[in-house]
Amino acid sequence: MTTIGFATIGQSPRTDLVPYLLAGLPADVTALEAGVLDGLTPEEMAALDDDGPGVHMVTLLNDGSSVRLAFDRTLPRMQRVVDDLVARGADLVVILCGADWSAVRAPVPVVNPGQLFPKVIQGLAGRSKLAVVRPSAGQVPATEREYRERLGLNAVVTAAFPYDDAAVANATAAAAQLRGHMPELVWMTCVGMGEEMRAAVRRELGVPVVLARSLLARLIAELVA
Repeated sequence: MTTIGFATIGQSPRTDLVPYLLAGLPADVTALEAGVLDGLTPEEMAALDDDGPGVHMVTLLNDGSSVRLAFDRTLPRMQRVVDDLVARGADLVVILCGADWSAVRAPVPVVNPGQLFPKVIQGLAGRSKLAVVRPSAGQVPATEREYRERLGLNAVVTAAFPYDDAAVANATAAAAQLRGHMPELVWMTCVGMGEEMRAAVRRELGVPVVLARSLLARLIAELVA
């Protein structure tokens, strides 16, 4: 039996995501969940954001709202979340965020999407024209620099917010913005983006669309097979 610890930057449980990730796994896989924002007041959550130039993330709360977090302020709490999951018996920890969590340490394997995702997309895209869809418009400039300068990819970047009732419409609008750039591959970077958002982008553009949560599910399946 394998026990997977799912560590979210938001609040647990992630009922919008974890059941999706577990759906294709063997029946003897069990799950634990913990979140960076578990037990925090709104004021304490707000203190994890800043207006600095560093990496920022967006996450879902249990009441359906969302918050923005600064990576540097969130990292120490993520380490505590991972420590807690390991102490509770996790054999494998999966961090449910596409930022780079290489600084997190654990005595068990840690799935770090921030390292895995860019390398997979870099290999898939090659010299193709890549479109990248982020969850927040504020992330677009930094993402453009990362994909073009660090990854060497021919990328155009836009955003589609996944955490409201207009998620599918947001994805459709983002795809419409991309149409003139004639992308050959679309990368939807946020694990909060669902299959309906992917379908909307595929309808608009008619090209392959890689979805972060789907890619993560396949990677987890390889580890527990």
